Amino acid sequence: MNDQPEGPKMNSYPGDVYFYHGDISREGYAELSSLLEDRDDKAQKACLILITDGGNPHAAYRMARALFHHYREFEVLIADTCKSAGTLLCTGAKKLIFGDRGELGPLDIQVSKPDEMFENMSGLALIQALNALQGQTLVAFRQYLMDIRRRSQIGTRLAAEIAVKLADGFISPIASKIDPITVGEHQRAMSIAMAYGQRLSKMSSSLRPGALVRLLSDYPSHGFVIDRKEASELFNNVEAPCPQTLPLYAAARNIVDSSNYPDPPMVIDLLKEINLNREKRDEQHDTATDNPGSDGASTDPDDSPEPIGGGDDQDSSGSAASDSRAITEPSVADDAKSRVTRGKKERRAS
Repeated sequence: MNDQPEGPKMNSYPGDVYFYHGDISREGYAELSSLLEDRDDKAQKACLILITDGGNPHAAYRMARALFHHYREFEVLIADTCKSAGTLLCTGAKKLIFGDRGELGPLDIQVSKPDEMFENMSGLALIQALNALQGQTLVAFRQYLMDIRRRSQIGTRLAAEIAVKLADGFISPIASKIDPITVGEHQRAMSIAMAYGQRLSKMSSSLRPGALVRLLSDYPSHGFVIDRKEASELFNNVEAPCPQTLPLYAAARNIVDSSNYPDPPMVIDLLKEINLNREKRDEQHDTATDNPGSDGASTDPDDSPEPIGGGDDQDSSGSAASDSRAITEPSVADDAKSRVTRGKKERRAS
């Protein structure tokens, strides 16, 4: 018998919980919308556990709006990476619940890569290239101008004209490699991110003044890490998991650590799936009890497998984490994935 005090349960969170793992896409939006529409007994608020490398900004906007349509407010729990379009979705949340291993990224909308099929490039890469080119042009002009003035008797005006021609000869071959269509795509992508961010932030009052511009232009790369401390400088309401949300964080970590990055995205009603999984295991246990030894399984409690995360490896989250891990084995995600696949096949057949 376990003498440890019982920690917070998964259902201690006062709201509904959805789990999204994978790229943000129209398909993922459709799956989330179906879950929202199918749930009749909705709570006042929801928590979206979001793990993504980024994706479609239009789908991110629709997901945030859908959550606000069905709930008075929603929170985002960041258990792992949440990049680009994931960060955009977060601007629509009232609160960010930021786990120790969670991270956001800049609003780096991907644009198509010239002359390459099915490949994208970071919009921030183009910003960095243009900024570097501009800076190098000024450096070259100043250097040529000062050298000409110091080493000859030429006047400043003529020296400046010569410096301009020299700098232009140095920079023009590089600048000619920049595709104006790519620049236009980049500007359009950044305008989309700005417009959606403004709308979502107005809806949720989530961002601090100037934060949206920082997310769009102050970071050097797509993968740049924005941790909890820095996120609190950008968002108004950022906190670490509390006793109510710590089991959710531990459950998300358990699923992520036991599975690969999914394609298409995995979208599940987490508490509903856990309850279904528990009912399934209870039925299997009852069957094994009624028919001992029928499937070769032992009915001795001491021979049952140890839950994931159990044993002597508990972290500082203690019983809350171990409780969530015990009821959210990878079978929860596997069962949900199988159910979603069957549902898609049935919809196609009909």
